[in-house]
Formats: sequence, structure tokens, C-alpha cells
Amino acid sequence: MTSGYASVSIPELDSLLKTLDQTIQHQKIYSDRREARIAILKEELRSPKESKESPELLKRNTYALYTKLYEEYQPYQSDSAIKFVNRNLEIAYQLKDPSRIAESKLQLSALYAIAGMSMDAASLLRSLQSSQLTTNLKIGLYQAYKDLYSNLAAYHNVNTEKYRQYNTAYRDSLLQVLPKESRNYKGVYAEKLSSSGEYKAAEKILLNLLAGVKANSHEYAIWSSALGNVYKHLGDTPLQQKYFALSAISDIRNAIKENTSLQELAISLYETGDLDRAYPYIKSSMEDAIFCNAALRTIVISKIFPIIDAAHQTKVKQQRTQLLLLLALISVLSAGLIAAVIYVIRQMKNLEKSRLELQEVNKLLKTLNQDLQNVNQQLNATNSQLQEANHIKEEYIGNFLDLCSNYINKLEDYRKSLNKKASTGNMETLLKMLKSTELMTAELKALYKNFDDTFLHLYPDFVTEFNNLLIAEERFELKPGELNTELRIYALLRLGINDTAKIAAFLRCSMSTIYNYRTKVRNKAIVPRENFEDYVREIGTIAAS
Repeated sequence: MTSGYASVSIPELDSLLKTLDQTIQHQKIYSDRREARIAILKEELRSPKESKESPELLKRNTYALYTKLYEEYQPYQSDSAIKFVNRNLEIAYQLKDPSRIAESKLQLSALYAIAGMSMDAASLLRSLQSSQLTTNLKIGLYQAYKDLYSNLAAYHNVNTEKYRQYNTAYRDSLLQVLPKESRNYKGVYAEKLSSSGEYKAAEKILLNLLAGVKANSHEYAIWSSALGNVYKHLGDTPLQQKYFALSAISDIRNAIKENTSLQELAISLYETGDLDRAYPYIKSSMEDAIFCNAALRTIVISKIFPIIDAAHQTKVKQQRTQLLLLLALISVLSAGLIAAVIYVIRQMKNLEKSRLELQEVNKLLKTLNQDLQNVNQQLNATNSQLQEANHIKEEYIGNFLDLCSNYINKLEDYRKSLNKKASTGNMETLLKMLKSTELMTAELKALYKNFDDTFLHLYPDFVTEFNNLLIAEERFELKPGELNTELRIYALLRLGINDTAKIAAFLRCSMSTIYNYRTKVRNKAIVPRENFEDYVREIGTIAAS
């Protein structure tokens, strides 16, 4: 059955139980913290401060100090708690303070009930008259009676139904005096709902209570334990185990030895077959009960402990038997392994001879393979150069044909223009046209523009990579798709034209100008100047047409 308000996955529960395992391993740390607080209080008791206070006020202060010691010992070690409550009871009688007398008797009765002294607890409670008590003391009285009869009903085989009726009556009385908005009221009311089988309603109240308290507090442990009992009745084992585990973790971290959560969790895990956890949990729970002198809980644990212990011992014996069988199997396998090792050693000696022979062959093969790799690298480099040259040729042949065609058309147009001027006898205009250099200038500009476009199409990153070879302040800043004279010189070098005379003829410059440009740019390089033009020749990749 799954609850409508909560759920738990197997990995989440397993993680929670691992946390509980670690908490149990460190429980001495938490006990030491409580012992340290107790030691401070005892030291204060042994070394009272000098005071001019009256004897009565000193007794009241001592009463308050004993109360703090009682509060530390109450969930931890009932014998010591009883000792300090008895001292408080003596002081209360000396002070003739009815409230303190009643308070001490209520505390003492609760401790007697935990220690299994039910008759003494009942006697103390009967000595108190509810009509003479304040509201808070009435709450304590009804709570003590309710807990007493709850323990009697759970741990005694006679008058069980009668004790349950008394428990119900005092629970109802408690609900009458508790403030309805208090958490205590809601918790007792959830207990009432649970006892009458209204588990879903009780679950809702307890989940709300749990959400409103600090995790790992004692109150958190109380509501978690109550939820565990609700899920136990609902038959939801994972949630039952989850909340008992949460309660147990909180109790251990608060060094509370008087608790039932770890015991209930151990029983649940035993019922689900998890003996590896059930055994250490019930063992730890038994140790806590004995340490705390919680007689009733010790009796309950002593009934289930032998059962879990026997099941655990049976499992251990089975594991031991399996271990012996495995050891025997391992021994047989080891003998076979030894024989196999001897055989392998002999084979390895034979293989060593073959290996030495193969080493010589491998050396020869490596040498041949290295030679082949070198040849392949040379072929790849040559192939790349050929591909690049072919691509450049394709690009420039196409452009050359276009240029030739355009120049023929332009020459034809120019011839017709001159012929027209000559035919009309306009010799002055004709001479002027023949002397003009505008046509050549325009054509040179178009030629360089065509060269720039074609080259940057082949090497789109040329300008960027060229600038990367120069110091930052000397880099060229040009318009997109445009080269200047210096870059055209190196563009021609990149295309494989190394002849200075050819470069000078193409760019309409003198050879000394070309030399000066090349020298000037080399001086701006961040790479070695003597290798600068080699770096330029390596720029770029062939762009797809």
C-alpha cells in the first residue's frame, strides 16, 4: 500500500540506512557531547559561587541545577536522572512548594515507568490531586498516566484491555486540557486517530507536525517514530523503515538512549530479510536499553533479539560454508593455474626465440616503412603543389581569356572611335586622343582590380595572415577586396613569380623600387627576416571555386 502523502524509493531508503550506519559508528561522539554538558553542570554543582543570597534562594537555585541535570540524564541514563529528581523532591519538601513537589513526582513517575517500576510510578501519581494542580501540571499528570497505562498494556499479559481503556481515558482528559493549537495536542490527537484505525488522517497531521520542526531534533525523532508506527499499520514497509530510520538518526545524534525507533526498524528489516542490518541495529538497541536502564524496553528487545541473532548466526554459518566451498574451488583452480603457468613459461621461452627473430624483421620493416612514409610525404607535398598550381592556372587562364576578349573588344571600340574622328576630318581631336594616357591608366587600374579580386578569391585570408607576420603597429589596413603595391609584390611571390624584373614590369615600377618595397616590409616582420618570404609562400589554402 502506498501513502497518498509520501513515498520513498529503494535508492533513497538505502542511502538513508547508510547514513544511519555511519551515525551508529559515531554515536560515541554524540554521547561524549552530552557527557561534556553533564560534566559542566556537575562542576557547577561542586563549586557553587559565593553568594549573599538567602538559604531559600540557594535551594531554589540548586533545584534549578538539579532540574538541568535531570533533563540531560532523563533520555540518557534513567538511574542518574532518578537520583537528581529525588534530590529535587527533598528540596521541594524543604521549601514546602506544592508545585515543585508535584513537578518532581511527575518526573519521578515517568522515570519509574521507564525503569519498569510501574507500582511505584502509579503510587506517586495517586498521591497527586488533579484539582490542586495548575494546568501545566495537569497536562503532566494526564500524560504520565497515559504513558504508564500504555506501557502496562504493551508489556503485561494480564488486564491488557483494562489498561487500554485507562490509557484512552487519560488521553481524552489530556486532549481536554491541552491548547488545541499546540503541537502536543495535535500529536496526541493523531495518536487517538491512529488507535481508532484512522491512519490516513493521523498521517496527515504527523506529516504537518514533522514539517514544522527542526530536522535531527528530539521532537523530529518523536513525530518520525509516530509516522513509522502509522505506516507499520498501513502496511507500507519502505515508508515505515524510512521514518523509523529518520527517528533513530535523530535520537543517536542527540545521544538519546531511551528510544524505540532503532528497535522497530531492526524488527522491520528482519521481517523483510535484511539480516545484515537487522542484527547490528537490534544489538545497538539492546546496548542502549541496558545503558539507559530502560527495563521494559530491555524485556521487549530480549524477546526478539535471540530470534534475530539466531537467524543472523544461521546466515553467517551459511556464508562460512559457502566460503569453504569457494576456498576449495579456488584451491583446485589454483593448482590448475600453476600447471597453466608452467606451460605458459615453456611456451614463452619458445616465443622469445621467435620474438628475437621477429625483432630483426620488424627493424627492417620499420626502416622500409619510414622510407615509404618519407616518399609519401614528398608525393603528398608535390601533389598539393600541383593541385595548387593547377587551381591557380585554371583561375588565371579563365581571367586571361576574359581579359583578352575584353581588350579585343575595347581595341575595336577604340579603333572605331579613331576611324570616326579621322573620317570626319577632326584631326585635332584625333591627335588629342592619341596623346592621352587616360585609357592606359584606366586599363591598368582595371587590371590590378582584376588581379586583386582573383588573388583574394584564391587566398581570402592572405591579408590577415600576412599582417600576422608583421609587428602590430606596422600592419596594413586596407579596404576589403583591395591590395596595395607592397601586398601585390608579395602576392606575386606567393603565386611563384620570383623574378624581380617580371614583378616590376607587371606593376609598372623600377626594379630598385621593387627591391626597396621588399626590404622595407621584411624589416617590419616579427619572424626572422631571412625567412620572411618563405613564410609568405606558405600562406593560405586553395579556396573552392
